[in-house]
Amino acid sequence: METLKFRTGSGAKLNLLAFSQGLSSLGGAMTTVALMLAFQAAGASTWTVTLLLVLGLLPSVLLGPLVAPWLDRIETTRILTTTLTLRGCIGIAIAFTTDVTALLVLLGIASVVSVIDGPAMTLLVPQVQKPGLEPVTAYARMETFRSMGIVLGPLLAGLLVDQLGSRVVLLIDAGSFLLVAAVIVMLGVRRYPPENQRPTQPSWFTQVAAGPQSVGRDPLVRTATLSLAGAIIFTALLTVAQIYFIRTDLQASATVYGGIVAVHALGRFLAATFIAPNIPVVRQPKMLFYSGMLMGAALLTVALGHSIILAFVGFLLTGAANSLQALAIRSIVHDRLDQSALGRAFSSIGALNNGATLLGATAGAPLVALLGGAGTLAIAGIGTMAATLAAAPRLTRKSDPKPTNTDDRSPQPAN
Repeated sequence: METLKFRTGSGAKLNLLAFSQGLSSLGGAMTTVALMLAFQAAGASTWTVTLLLVLGLLPSVLLGPLVAPWLDRIETTRILTTTLTLRGCIGIAIAFTTDVTALLVLLGIASVVSVIDGPAMTLLVPQVQKPGLEPVTAYARMETFRSMGIVLGPLLAGLLVDQLGSRVVLLIDAGSFLLVAAVIVMLGVRRYPPENQRPTQPSWFTQVAAGPQSVGRDPLVRTATLSLAGAIIFTALLTVAQIYFIRTDLQASATVYGGIVAVHALGRFLAATFIAPNIPVVRQPKMLFYSGMLMGAALLTVALGHSIILAFVGFLLTGAANSLQALAIRSIVHDRLDQSALGRAFSSIGALNNGATLLGATAGAPLVALLGGAGTLAIAGIGTMAATLAAAPRLTRKSDPKPTNTDDRSPQPAN
């Protein structure tokens, strides 16, 4: 049955799935702000904030590839409803926990549970898009709603914390996970992985290795993945350098800092809404190159310009570049890799990128202490462009033939 179609050609189910993504991002952004304020009120040290970042990323790096075979042997909706329900229950426990140590333990458990639901949500996207539609169009719709959640989350969290307290915000986030789980069930979409159609299952180690192997086997996917991860190491310096650059180097107010953070998210939203859906999959490798260069150039310009106006413009462009990079790598992977290992491939790439983010963010603190906010942003810009330029010969070539073993990329029909 045909459903209402939007400008990009996608249907109501895709928009409902994208709404779920946006709601999840909204809750996550609200929780981050609420926890930061709660830690500050409790007198927690700066190391607590660093540990919060580590807890959010490290499980994906260490466990993502190990649990990834579940993505290609268990029906995807079952994975999502189970993990989202667990996260909702953990979120309720977090809301009623006052001890900082216990809170960090619960956050670590929540992060472990979330390792698999992100890639699982991505795997449902091809199931709800219109047949024949470019994958980037569907992924762009997901990114649009996700960016909206990132923009609105901190604003709502600040308002609600002031009026109602942090506990209410944390309970809203917990409720959002339960609501998203209900929406996934209502969608009625199923992805039955090709692995389940085999008479015998390969060993778990063989299945774990299939993700990195599928990424490494395709020259274009391998180059794009390594180039992006290299760029992320430098781009991640932004997570530490940005606040010092704005508050110390530019002597700007907290309001200006909040505005610049929101502008970065706005750039993601604008790129996902108006640019990405119009880029065909065959041009995604070049888009990955151009967006990487834009990211580096914008960071370097902000660092050298030493201007609040340039900071707003530059971080708007970094947000747009970030969105285009993310959508490009998803489209390249979806287009070129075998469907039977797609879940493990997305999980492996996610683990690599999170590891790069963790490495860059960890290096950010000593660099800021040595070079200041502006100097660290300059290093971030130069490094991002260098990592991107290293992949230019393959990313910018006219065409790159697909491997011969990727003929099974169509979504699996429901039983």
